[in-house]
Amino acid sequence: MRTRLDLTQRLLDSAFGTLSDNLKGLTLEEALFVPPGGFRSILGTIKHTAGWSHVYRSYAFDASPVSWFILPWPHGLRDTVIKSETYLTDLIHWLDLSHQLWQRDLLHTQDDELDQLKPVHWGDTMPLVDIVRGVAIHSVYHAGEINQLLSIYRQEAWEEGEEVEENLIPSVGHRAVPPWKR
Repeated sequence: MRTRLDLTQRLLDSAFGTLSDNLKGLTLEEALFVPPGGFRSILGTIKHTAGWSHVYRSYAFDASPVSWFILPWPHGLRDTVIKSETYLTDLIHWLDLSHQLWQRDLLHTQDDELDQLKPVHWGDTMPLVDIVRGVAIHSVYHAGEINQLLSIYRQEAWEEGEEVEENLIPSVGHRAVPPWKR
């Protein structure tokens, strides 16, 4: 029988997997894309998502939590980015690291500790399970944003066989071939 902790870990792993899957094969050009009228790139979304994952984990588990303003940002940059493959790779590694740290800390957590109140960055407390749920939801939310940005950049519609007819948008010739059909 699965424990609450096992289900909590699986939730976080699944959410992170959804986010991570959207980053496979990501090019720098795609990462820097901002649609007309937009203000967020995939690169910025990766940085934002990783940063908050690190903050929430630190507040939940570290004796001296690290805030958004003193995180060890990749290349020491919080408010700016470097438009390079190296920087993109480093951001993705930093995102991966945030998940590895969550996995490590949850591995040393007992099932009954999920209900313990843990500090959060705005000065309140929350049960650990709710913090993990929030981080998971945050990861899936931004995975969806990244997926949408990539579909715009790549001019892709729905996957073959999963089309939704949108008679106001001509999508013929823009269907994406799913990975299992490649």
